[in-house]
Amino acid sequence: MARGRAGVGFRHVLAAAMTGAQSPRASASVGSGIQTAALHVPLQMPAQMAHPRWVEKPDSVLPAQSDAALSQAMSAEGVPQSWQSGLRFIMAQESGGQVNAKNPVHSARGLFQLTAANYHLNPNGAGSFGNAVEEAQGGIRYIQQRYGSADNAVAFWRQHHWY
Repeated sequence: MARGRAGVGFRHVLAAAMTGAQSPRASASVGSGIQTAALHVPLQMPAQMAHPRWVEKPDSVLPAQSDAALSQAMSAEGVPQSWQSGLRFIMAQESGGQVNAKNPVHSARGLFQLTAANYHLNPNGAGSFGNAVEEAQGGIRYIQQRYGSADNAVAFWRQHHWY
């Protein structure tokens, strides 16, 4: 599609809107309706509409049963004890330690919220959901495969609020 006069006009309107000015070219190229309304849209989001700061859940939210299951899974998977705090952090953020936690929007399930594409990482695939040790094993395997260590997974989670 060739760039015509409308494309040039739009660039001028956009540039003028971004600088807070209205150039003669911008006003000449703007008609009514949506184009005019676009000039009045604020470029910065009001503070009350900004995404609230994410609050990390403390690992104290984890039920004792889930914490015990994590310890068993760590032994079964042969990961070092140095991973425990990172794994507890991820589990607290992702499920709060609720066995077979289900995301209402997509396929994420379990203590570590594995998506359907990663259910195979559980010892018994989707059949592992409801078994806290096996859900934790799946989470550990996912973290090993994707991040190499629990600390790397935590660092990624803190930057993106997902992992």
